Amino acid sequence: MTRDVVDAQKAAAPATTPDLWDKHVGRKMRFGEQWLLGGRRATYGFAVVRILFGVTALGFLAANWLNRHYLWGDAGRWLELIDDNGGFSWPFTMFSGGSSQVELDLKLGLMAVVLVLFVLGWRTRIIAPILLVLWASLIESQPIYGDQSDNIFRIMLFYMCFADLSGRWSLDARRRAKQAAGEWHSPFRLPIWPELRENVTKVATLLHNLALLAVATQVCIIYVASAMYKIQGDLWQDGTGIYYPLQIGMYAPWPALSDLLTSNALGVMLATYFSVFIQLFFPLMLLRRTTRVLALLGVTAMHAGIGVFMGLPFFSLFIMAADAVFIRDTTYEGFQRWLRMKRDERKRHVIPDSSQETESGPVNDAHVASDATGDEAREVVGAASGTNSRPNDD
Repeated sequence: MTRDVVDAQKAAAPATTPDLWDKHVGRKMRFGEQWLLGGRRATYGFAVVRILFGVTALGFLAANWLNRHYLWGDAGRWLELIDDNGGFSWPFTMFSGGSSQVELDLKLGLMAVVLVLFVLGWRTRIIAPILLVLWASLIESQPIYGDQSDNIFRIMLFYMCFADLSGRWSLDARRRAKQAAGEWHSPFRLPIWPELRENVTKVATLLHNLALLAVATQVCIIYVASAMYKIQGDLWQDGTGIYYPLQIGMYAPWPALSDLLTSNALGVMLATYFSVFIQLFFPLMLLRRTTRVLALLGVTAMHAGIGVFMGLPFFSLFIMAADAVFIRDTTYEGFQRWLRMKRDERKRHVIPDSSQETESGPVNDAHVASDATGDEAREVVGAASGTNSRPNDD
């Protein structure tokens, strides 16, 4: 039997179990292992979530500042009979039982400081758990005030405690870059064996990516569950689901705007069905890039409408912030490069314009300066305009 015949028989023979395992199951397992341990995913997305969560929470405190003593202070003790702190015990009891005016102001001031540090991305491994305790304590101490946005914030923030929230656009990222460049050394850096440090980094990467999966899964569950509840109602089936909530004064902060939407039967029907279908098929639309873009634009438009038409800005901003993890890091990087390019273009246009104060000598000198490069151009332009021009530190 010739070699060609043997090779042909081998090729025609059915694949063995190890071959099938390695081709299908093994390859997928290696991909999953690489995805979980090969690097931290959605670092820009988590940075956007961190910033939007912090800014929205600060807006929540500012919106309720004038009523703070009636909500969380001693003036709100008339709710004591039904106040069980949401079933939470220590350490989520910082605001439980009411507080005096000075004490409450100090507590809310502390919370505002923590939120600012959270937005700036300073030591988020420590700040995020502290913020979780403070936020849960604040919300659960008031039994009749709050909505589902509080639950979304609390659940997402719990997952985010295991993620690297300050990998991008943060003070922590700036500090790490300086450490890597040897420009700054922490006085509290402990001597750790390289092998142990490497293993700790791998564990941190694994927890970060698992937290990402948890956040993404939670968002999908919220959307699909919401759509499933909607389609069980007759009003959502006949296309009038959004009409009746907008007739309630509490959910119609802009009556004229609400009337403009509800006066058009076709618009009501399209908005009703759109909100159902975009939520129901959201997880499936994430599987391909084109449909993922449409899904993200769709849910963003839906929540923007909820925030404006129904007067629920905090709910809308919290869930819209969580959607940011579905945008790829390459998209954020491309947008960042575009912004830098626009900034550099503006700087190049501003430099020659600053020298055109007169119509004679300075204009001609500015043309000479445009042929120079770098710092020489700035010096010539500054001399022509009579100002002390300095190169930017950037």
